[in-house]
Amino acid sequence: MSSKAVDRSVEEFSRWSDLRCIRHLAQVRWGSYVDVVCGHCNTCADHYWSAKEMRWKCKACGKRFSVTSQTVFANRRIPLQKLLAALHLWACGAAGQPALELRRMLKLGGYNTAFTLVSKLREGLVRGFNTGLISGIVEMDGAHASGRRASEKRGKPLNHRSAEAIAEDEELALLTSAAKTKKRKQDKAEALAAGGNLHPEHGNVFPPTRRVVVTLRKRHTSAGSGSSITRVGVGIAETPEVMEALAKRYVAVPESVLSTDTGTAFNKLGKKFQLHLQVNHSETLVGPDGEHSNNAESFSARQDRSEKGVYMNIEPKYLHDYAVETAFREDYRRFAPGKAADLALHHALNVGESHFWRGFTHGHHRKYEILATGNKPARASGPAKGPRVPTRPRQMPW
Repeated sequence: MSSKAVDRSVEEFSRWSDLRCIRHLAQVRWGSYVDVVCGHCNTCADHYWSAKEMRWKCKACGKRFSVTSQTVFANRRIPLQKLLAALHLWACGAAGQPALELRRMLKLGGYNTAFTLVSKLREGLVRGFNTGLISGIVEMDGAHASGRRASEKRGKPLNHRSAEAIAEDEELALLTSAAKTKKRKQDKAEALAAGGNLHPEHGNVFPPTRRVVVTLRKRHTSAGSGSSITRVGVGIAETPEVMEALAKRYVAVPESVLSTDTGTAFNKLGKKFQLHLQVNHSETLVGPDGEHSNNAESFSARQDRSEKGVYMNIEPKYLHDYAVETAFREDYRRFAPGKAADLALHHALNVGESHFWRGFTHGHHRKYEILATGNKPARASGPAKGPRVPTRPRQMPW
């Protein structure tokens, strides 16, 4: 609510010249628009600037490069002013920014343009923000997400029940206790056979598309300041194996303290930390000695708000990208939108160009279709031009 929360406006970018946009991006990417880094040989110097081409020529290797070369935004087609305005609007959202709404506000060419733009930004956060180890007092918690069939519930009241559900309850009421127990076992076996996921603690069966977003948050050293760093991961279920794998990847375990709830998935993992603090949420939110995981719960609340109120039923294959976006918003929630947008842009500009996006921006759709499916293209008559495209299927680079 303070005046410091407003630092820029969208209309300002429309008045920026191309040179000012390039200088701003260079300042965000390299920290200077004079001494820049060549994207081909990584030489940092005052390279030759071409005002006509709006790019540099390297003094070492002689190759030309722009401010977006070798980044996820390489070979873009939208103007830099619109790119910066889109990133600013993305940073203004507390829980997220729908690509369709972004397209309408900026009059982009199509939905795919807006979705690709924000997806590239999320990829930059996944590869640049959600990396590195954290230590200290680490709060860890898992929350169920995805697989909620939200599309079937839109536009219906919360107490809405289909005719099939009502008929099933009426039929179940006529059964005896033994018959009800037998039917529950049969339904559970059928759900597991259909690919459902079994909860290791409660024994419930979730849909095959259900995932668990696990958050690891470093508690701030100052009391009342919340958390300082967040790392996220996605698992099939809240099992000890998933928790141990994520803790090994993101936490300096021997020198940290673990703070969780009383879930059984953390019992084995807590023995590897210096200390394991647990709070029983069925009794209280904060234990007698200050045990809590409220920072992790805060992230789960923002992620739930993002999925239910903004992005609407996130698919499991994109869930990790959206969770990293929520982690970034949670860590920089007290920053002004302009500064938060620059931080997100810094991560996106310094992770390197992804081979996945390179195929789509260059128009090599057929090449990546071959790599993904293994279908051999028809050989053209005459000598082959360029490197031979492998026909053996392999995993996508990202």
